Amino acid sequence: MNNEITTEILANAIDATKKSVKIVSVEKTLKLEIEGQKKEFKLVNKAASSNISQLNAMAIAPVNSDGTVDYNNCAVVYAGTNTWGETGRNGALTAVGAIDGLSSEYYDAVDFLKATQGKLTKKNGKITDVAGFSQSGGYMMKMAAKYGQAIGFKTTSFDDWGGSQFSTLSKPQQTRLIANPAMLTRYQNDSWADLSRRDHKYGNIQGIIGIGDHNALSKYFTGNVLDLDSLAKDGIFAPNMTKKQVERAAKNWIKKNRNWDPFANPDAEIAERIKTYLSRYGTYATKTYGLQMKRLNQLRSHLLASGGGLSANGKIYLDSEAARIIVEKAATDFEIATESILKVYQKDIRHAQDLWQDTLTESRWMGSLLEEWEIMACLRDMGATPYTIVTLPCQKYQAKIDKITNMAYNFNALTNKINAKITDIVARDSELAQQLRGI
Repeated sequence: MNNEITTEILANAIDATKKSVKIVSVEKTLKLEIEGQKKEFKLVNKAASSNISQLNAMAIAPVNSDGTVDYNNCAVVYAGTNTWGETGRNGALTAVGAIDGLSSEYYDAVDFLKATQGKLTKKNGKITDVAGFSQSGGYMMKMAAKYGQAIGFKTTSFDDWGGSQFSTLSKPQQTRLIANPAMLTRYQNDSWADLSRRDHKYGNIQGIIGIGDHNALSKYFTGNVLDLDSLAKDGIFAPNMTKKQVERAAKNWIKKNRNWDPFANPDAEIAERIKTYLSRYGTYATKTYGLQMKRLNQLRSHLLASGGGLSANGKIYLDSEAARIIVEKAATDFEIATESILKVYQKDIRHAQDLWQDTLTESRWMGSLLEEWEIMACLRDMGATPYTIVTLPCQKYQAKIDKITNMAYNFNALTNKINAKITDIVARDSELAQQLRGI
């Protein structure tokens, strides 16, 4: 049975937290709708907001079909700020405090994390994922940096609220996050949460444009990936969309948001909206990239289907496959981005060569009574020589061309290195090879 804690589970669990911690007892079960089916989870631990606490959090573990609980895949999720109409101390003050740094709720969240870890230790279990939304999403950066590596969990934030979160990290923690952005995945909607002056720089940022709502995107996830077709249908942009998906999203966004100016040109409005996507994400994803990511998720599901989690080699294999896909996409994006630049540099080289020939031809015509050496001397006195007009500029252009060529070579070399690693893993692990056969 596949018991991986997916992003879809995290988002839906966050949505269910405030209600569940009020009505479900610890050690009882709750159900979440995952990939169109009800999936059962054991409530390992919970914290419900009260007159003295703003925190709503729960720890859940998947229940197997035979009724046993997989404590080796436990998720800890933190809900967002309490509003005026909700039970418990209002979180407005801690939310305001998060604009300039760490929310004071963080310390309660850490206590909950440690208490959950203590419970799981007794069951030989472990925390694999931690996630937060809104205000709790803000302090996920500190949670990831301080406890993620030590305990061994992945960290996800949904539409985080809070500015200056990076400054709450120690220097070693900052260095580690910069070097390993994947330790914190951040889904950021273009909602009012941006008013908290949050950064869009640290961690693995997944910017969502056109949604406007402050939520955890729970209805748009399938497993670990966003359903880009569903987002496009609702007029929403997300990373790694194909040209077709971007055009559809732009068209649907215009339908919902246009001001119905009788003189407006819908095609021009759509084109302008598409520019918003390209300015944010740079390029479209190819259809191949989408198929590769789909296959990667199928591989993950297949390797997890036998239960017991991933083997060490299985995890390395999937991570390597993901790295290969990302590197190949980066190489394609780089090729697209530099194609026109290369043409400009090559054109400039030809122009420099033509300029010298044109200069010589015109000088000979104007100085027809002069000797060749006299013409060349006059040109040299004016600073016009083959070196200044051709050699020097062409060296500069060629250096830029070489730099682009070397980058393309490095992408190719890295892809080959990753492919070799994948081949080696499969060759050394006969069980993994058997699992992959026929996929």
